[in-house]
Amino acid sequence: MRDDIGMLAGMVATVGAPEFPARFLATLEGLCGARLFSAFGYAGQGAPQTLFAEGVCRGVPDFARTASMAYRSRYWRSDNAVRRMVPGVSVVRTRAGDIADPDYRRACYDRGGIGERLSILSGGSRPLVANGYRAASDGAFRPGDIARLEALAPVLMASLSRHVELSTCRPGDDTPSEVQRALLAAEAGLSAREAEVAAGFILGRTQGEIGAETGLTLSSIITYRRRAYCKLGVMDKQELLAAYRELRSAELNPSR
Repeated sequence: MRDDIGMLAGMVATVGAPEFPARFLATLEGLCGARLFSAFGYAGQGAPQTLFAEGVCRGVPDFARTASMAYRSRYWRSDNAVRRMVPGVSVVRTRAGDIADPDYRRACYDRGGIGERLSILSGGSRPLVANGYRAASDGAFRPGDIARLEALAPVLMASLSRHVELSTCRPGDDTPSEVQRALLAAEAGLSAREAEVAAGFILGRTQGEIGAETGLTLSSIITYRRRAYCKLGVMDKQELLAAYRELRSAELNPSR
């Protein structure tokens, strides 16, 4: 228990700092042997926001990030654990074989050799989910590992919640040029016009306001918006905002 408290203290000391995601993963690894980690925030009925994804998957570079993006874009609706989330903090174990959707299982588990996931669910007005993963080659989570995580889950999620409050990027804080630069820097292949129109929607502009600022017709704005959504893998403005926050969070926390 003394070792556990020491790990928690080291993690709590980094809340709000760029190194927090890595320290959170190190704490999960120490508590239950998880080698990969992802965290998501939920608001309303839309897709979750990827807060961060950490860890190295042997043989599959960047698996944590790409699997988290696939989950947010397509598979979160198939996650039974999240669908049953209730107020309070709980820990739920999910085995790869428990997942009925073969595409979800292949993209987020089988491709990285993931055997199991332990999810810490924090329900309420601002739901949060933190996931720790073990490779199938590392064996299953042990009962003692799960018990340790359950005992300390409230502290872990309180720390995560506070970190999100301190580090969340608000689009309104950015200038139009900063938003466009971040969109163009993303590996999505947006054109300058697509980034300009997408930036307008991110900043809360109406189509009329975007037209007045850019000189574009309504039909052109709709076309550029559709192309930007397609390239960014989003379906609506809410998902666009979530994708932008993810981009800016990655810029502000490069250690991720």
